[in-house]
Amino acid sequence: MKNTISTLFFSLILALSLVLLLFIPSYASDSSNIQMTVMDQSPYGFTTKDGRKTGVLYDILNQILKTSGMNQPIGIVPTKRLLSILQNERKVCTIVADTPDVQVFDLIEPIGFKLTAGILPGIGIKLDNYSSLKNKVIAVPLGIIFDKRFHEDDTLKKVRPHHYTNAIKMLKTKRVDAVAGALLTLKYIAKKEGMNLMSFNKPLVLAQTEAYLVCTTDLEKANREKLKKSVIKLKLNGTIEKILIEYFGVL
Repeated sequence: MKNTISTLFFSLILALSLVLLLFIPSYASDSSNIQMTVMDQSPYGFTTKDGRKTGVLYDILNQILKTSGMNQPIGIVPTKRLLSILQNERKVCTIVADTPDVQVFDLIEPIGFKLTAGILPGIGIKLDNYSSLKNKVIAVPLGIIFDKRFHEDDTLKKVRPHHYTNAIKMLKTKRVDAVAGALLTLKYIAKKEGMNLMSFNKPLVLAQTEAYLVCTTDLEKANREKLKKSVIKLKLNGTIEKILIEYFGVL
């Protein structure tokens, strides 16, 4: 009788242990296997000379994670690789513009910031409309795509430097008439290069899109809700606006 009770007791403990093994890992991995990343492009995400990761989207994503209690490390990757990661990894989140490329993913929540893209001309160059681009030399950084008509227009004179910074340097030295890209980004980099608002004429705006916290559809509903609530809270308490002003000045 004693042996039977001992056997039953051991069997019960073993069964409970197996149940715990089944449930504990899935609970613990709720947020631990989510990949958080932003594009490697100043001022969105970059590494300082002393090795510190920062950037306007990096800082916003970092605050979103802290508020949600996730505290995941954030990777900074090249723009082209970012889209590849979103397409090939199971659980990934980032902050990007709402474009056709990302609409197949889960747009969690707009962060309260619109990305305005177009053509930023040097001083003395007037761009009243699209036809004003004719005969202008325009620097278009590699990988920058924001308007189908502009990017497929082979009648325009375009040069393709590797980075935004190189494009701005070309504008500064008057090797080009204008630069294409995200306007706030161009002005931020220009300021770093010693230029000011008097260095430019009025930009020609070609696109304006909302920036979203975006995740792949494999992300669990509970984590999506956590992230969504965090973004809403940070918009309401002014944290996101404060970060945006820190990088771009008065919006």
